[in-house]
Amino acid sequence: MISNGTKTPARVDRRFRPSRKAELIAGGLIVLAMLVLFTLVRPTSDAASPAAPDWLTYSDFSQDMPTISTAERVGTVTSHAKASDVLEVLGASSQDADSAMDALRETGLLDRNKLAAGTVLTAYFDEAANEGLGELVSVSLRVDSRTTLLATRKPDGSFMTSTLTARVFTGTRRIAGTIETSLADALIAQGGSDDLADDVAALFPDDTQLAKGGRKGERFDIVYQVAEDERGNVLETGDLLFAAYNGKQSNGSWYRFEPSDTGRAEFYSRQGSTQKPLLTRYPLGYAQISSGFGRRMHPVSGLLLLHSGVDFRAPIGTPIYAAGDGVISQMGWSDGYGRQIHIDHKRGFETVYAHMSGFNTQLSPGMRVKRGDLIGYVGNSGTATGPHLHFEIRENGRYVNPVSLKLPSGRSLATNPEEMEKLREQITTIDTLRGATEPVTTARLTTLTIPTNP
Repeated sequence: MISNGTKTPARVDRRFRPSRKAELIAGGLIVLAMLVLFTLVRPTSDAASPAAPDWLTYSDFSQDMPTISTAERVGTVTSHAKASDVLEVLGASSQDADSAMDALRETGLLDRNKLAAGTVLTAYFDEAANEGLGELVSVSLRVDSRTTLLATRKPDGSFMTSTLTARVFTGTRRIAGTIETSLADALIAQGGSDDLADDVAALFPDDTQLAKGGRKGERFDIVYQVAEDERGNVLETGDLLFAAYNGKQSNGSWYRFEPSDTGRAEFYSRQGSTQKPLLTRYPLGYAQISSGFGRRMHPVSGLLLLHSGVDFRAPIGTPIYAAGDGVISQMGWSDGYGRQIHIDHKRGFETVYAHMSGFNTQLSPGMRVKRGDLIGYVGNSGTATGPHLHFEIRENGRYVNPVSLKLPSGRSLATNPEEMEKLREQITTIDTLRGATEPVTTARLTTLTIPTNP
């Protein structure tokens, strides 16, 4: 049952209870204490810093370290001075110079007797030691483009050696331009080398002027491999990968490619033909021709006869090289030709080498030889009036003039679709590198990998 009676309203006691008074007194004491501390403790600009507790102290050892003032001095070994002599001239004591060089030689990377003239030694001295006269601290020298040796002084005065080997990367560079003085000068001015100039000239063997440096105004464009360190500094110049030349006599573009079936790198045209012809006309190099091809008065018999080859005048013992790849079909003595070798080549060609003084003793009939292999030596055996090589080229048994004969290409990849496709990929890769920067003087090209085996 719900009551409807009136209730008395609740009272609220607003007075502080004893416990509440205690809390207020404690808080007031804390505030008062903070005010007292704020009044008594004030920072002053001229007050001395309080001493740090023991666990915050530290020791400064820098005052106990010796003062080192290192000086670098560079010297070069000459033909009349030893490496230790160079170090003594730079300021090392005789004992330190000998000790440092002995340590370097213990690596086995240096000559035990004397360094080659021109070797650069970099020596470091502590000028504060030895009463200000300086003391040898270390010596470094470059063994080759990739290796540096460093001899460092140990506390007991002896030297220990470290071998520093640069990290080597394979890069690719391009040089293009116009000849002003010579091809070699143009390449060297842009970071190339004499060897690259020789490689380019070898692609155009009939241009004797190019072998001497080319002609002013002739244009070139090459791509080649380099070995470089992590900073991009060239350590070594590698293989020529591409060469284009536009000159008065020589014109053309050649790409380095290594077919998988032969494993031999050669230069090919865009159409897949090799740069080198099937045969060379000059098995001795560019020797003087003493008698050409054709009818002549025979120097011994006095009869008018066909001279079936070309005579190259050269001293006895001059090396003779195979004019092309082939198989030795004959090797021996002939009354007229003396010591002779016959080599059968592809496409019905045969070469003959006569009047030799001797053969390469490692060869015998039936053996296969490659272009450029040593086969024997110039002589005057058989019917001959002096030392020379009689050289013949026969096509299907018919004598032909070695000098004027239009020699066929050594090989064409057009008949091998698989190898031709690989060559096209190589050409595309190189052409991409060539088009990386236009116009180009010297371009560092390392974004693509050339699929060749140097």
